[in-house]
Amino acid sequence: MKNYFTLEFIILEFIDYPVSLLEFLGILSGLICVYTAARNQIITWPVGIFNSICFFFLFYQVQLYSDMLLQIYFFGSSIYGWIFWQKRRGIEIPITSTSNKSFLQLSIAILISSFLLGETTKKLPTFFPELFQLPPSYPYLDAFTTTASIVANFLLARRILQAWYLWVAVDVVCIGIYFMKGIDLVAMEYVVFLSIAFFGLYHWNNKQASTP
Repeated sequence: MKNYFTLEFIILEFIDYPVSLLEFLGILSGLICVYTAARNQIITWPVGIFNSICFFFLFYQVQLYSDMLLQIYFFGSSIYGWIFWQKRRGIEIPITSTSNKSFLQLSIAILISSFLLGETTKKLPTFFPELFQLPPSYPYLDAFTTTASIVANFLLARRILQAWYLWVAVDVVCIGIYFMKGIDLVAMEYVVFLSIAFFGLYHWNNKQASTP
């Protein structure tokens, strides 16, 4: 019986790059999720749930365990977002900024948490050898994208401008990691996400400046 959720199940080749069904579905749902979020459409949340399932299996297979665990958070936050948007549809929350001191403290907390999470994921093959047979790849960089994404997602939900600075940092690191791991299409998707993050930063800056 074929396992459709492995990177070995190839459905097409793109410029000599073999594309698995899992990677294709993850990329497609990710792009739809970001696009519908930008257009303020509630369908972004069920699509986000499916996306987190796809990337959970994908990151497990390329030993990016922190990114894998992040998908559990995204799964839960997508359910929360789905419910929250249903209740607050049509009510716009104003864009605000955090102080430089608070953002510096957040950044330090992210770096400390990244180190601790990286140390934890390094020990997963020891704690659970049957589940994690290979050591994690780039444990500290992977941990940084995880912890920074959690904070950025929280700031974004609260419509705090500095969320976009974190998303830019996350996307830059993710692009490097994913190219090094050979999941090139996912890396290219994050190039698109990076451009969206720059646009979001620009758009939110202008919107905040124009708000009396």
